[in-house]
Amino acid sequence: MEEVLAKIRPHTSSSLPHQRAPATILRALEETFREQDTENTPTAYYATLLTTLEGILQKNDTSLGDGDVLPADLYLLALVIPFVSQNVVRSNISTILKLTAPLFPKLLPHAPPLRSQLTIYGTLFLSLDRSQLETKGIRQAFASVLQLCLDQRPKVRKKACGVVKDVLASPPPPMARHPYADQVAEWIKSALVTATAGGLHRLKSSRNLAEDPSAERSIHVLALVRLVLRNLPPPVSAAILTILTCC
Repeated sequence: MEEVLAKIRPHTSSSLPHQRAPATILRALEETFREQDTENTPTAYYATLLTTLEGILQKNDTSLGDGDVLPADLYLLALVIPFVSQNVVRSNISTILKLTAPLFPKLLPHAPPLRSQLTIYGTLFLSLDRSQLETKGIRQAFASVLQLCLDQRPKVRKKACGVVKDVLASPPPPMARHPYADQVAEWIKSALVTATAGGLHRLKSSRNLAEDPSAERSIHVLALVRLVLRNLPPPVSAAILTILTCC
């Protein structure tokens, strides 16, 4: 973690607001740690950044432009959370869900903080046990991530697909298949049926995908299928392959 944060600290005087804001927040947090004689552990950063996020939201300071505090805090959370123990993440699930899940609609037009949100949830999903994965809020958050696998922005789409792939490949013990596998499979089947009607059969003849949104959407669905097919229930995998063959 230190290696990651060391790249952020020097940017407090950067002329680029999106670099300066995270560095400024990080320096302020670490100054607080020194004043309170708190060890700079991943848990300390994580807890403090969540507290900072709560304060930002209470003030309704939810601007998402370059240099604003909300995207800077989400960026730092995304950097820190992979280093936090799964036990700590699980014990704070209600807090992080309450603070971040409502942000999905607001973040949608803003790719950089949206990617930070996806990184946070990628780690979150992998940290939870089966009972927590079945809670309504977590299920809804995963549905939001799944929908972003069709996003028009390549970096957002790649990040969302990566989250879905990693989640399905890591079922909570002792499960052999992830409890979200059926949800993903049904979503893919629905997307493929829509694509079949709207453009999947035209992929080979489409010369300019930019002028054929249906064909472009079809390619995005197929990219996700390629990533997750092996982790879907076998009967559903066969049904998906049948749909593709028929097209």
